[in-house]
Amino acid sequence: MDRTGIARAPVDVGMARIDRPPFRTAAGLVRYVTVHGLAGLITGIVVGGAGGRLFMRVAGAAGGEPARGATTEAGFTVGEITLEGTIGLLIFVGIFVGIAGAALRVVFRPWLAWAGPWRGVAFGILLFALGSATSDVLNPDNVDFLILGNEALIVAMIVALFVGFGALVEPVSGWLDRHLPVADASRPFASGAYGVIAVLGVALGALLLVQAMFTPSTCDCDPPLVASIFVVVTAAGTLGWTASAFSPSALLPRISRLLGLVGLVGAPTAGLVRAIGDAAEILRA
Repeated sequence: MDRTGIARAPVDVGMARIDRPPFRTAAGLVRYVTVHGLAGLITGIVVGGAGGRLFMRVAGAAGGEPARGATTEAGFTVGEITLEGTIGLLIFVGIFVGIAGAALRVVFRPWLAWAGPWRGVAFGILLFALGSATSDVLNPDNVDFLILGNEALIVAMIVALFVGFGALVEPVSGWLDRHLPVADASRPFASGAYGVIAVLGVALGALLLVQAMFTPSTCDCDPPLVASIFVVVTAAGTLGWTASAFSPSALLPRISRLLGLVGLVGAPTAGLVRAIGDAAEILRA
């Protein structure tokens, strides 16, 4: 049971287990979005920022003397740790990853109940599939693979960062859910703050996802339209799932489940097609 007082008992639909909406009021909804948005932001700073710095350190050390002093595609110098670079990773990469990851988590989380205690890991794998489709993280033409070498290690660490995000964001959101104040009429300040954070988070998250999925702004590649369409289908299912908390309709939950599960299968499948192909090309080099 969450702080809204609504049990999160999953619903069995054939082999799929779906969470019931853990809110019954608008205040509960904005608190739900706030909890998962803040969890994504915190996790993004830890994994995308601090984890990204650790990744660069390990990759540079594994590259040895031949890689030392070389300039990566992002403009960093291999083997050189600077305060400016670390702050840049924590703020810009961490916040970007956190907002985008939080938005995707709000979209996909209701449809991952089947994974049980492994829900976070399942989300991390899904995030890797979509991240690979919408960015250059596994671009075989990236000069960093040539500079650093150790392709298998680099690919494994990239996958680990995405899975680590998923594995960490789940307990972080649970902690926030247990410790943040409930949203009700007796706490108008908390409810108002949740509303502001939720609106800003949804707006920024939607903007970043649209840019990543439907424009070439995050990678030097054609937008991954197939994977992106499945994300939109999932989002439509999640909107219906959200609306079902306030509607007596018996049809709405069924349509929402269908859309959510179709998107859940299609989005990572389409994303992994590119990810597996790129990884295979990198490892063959």
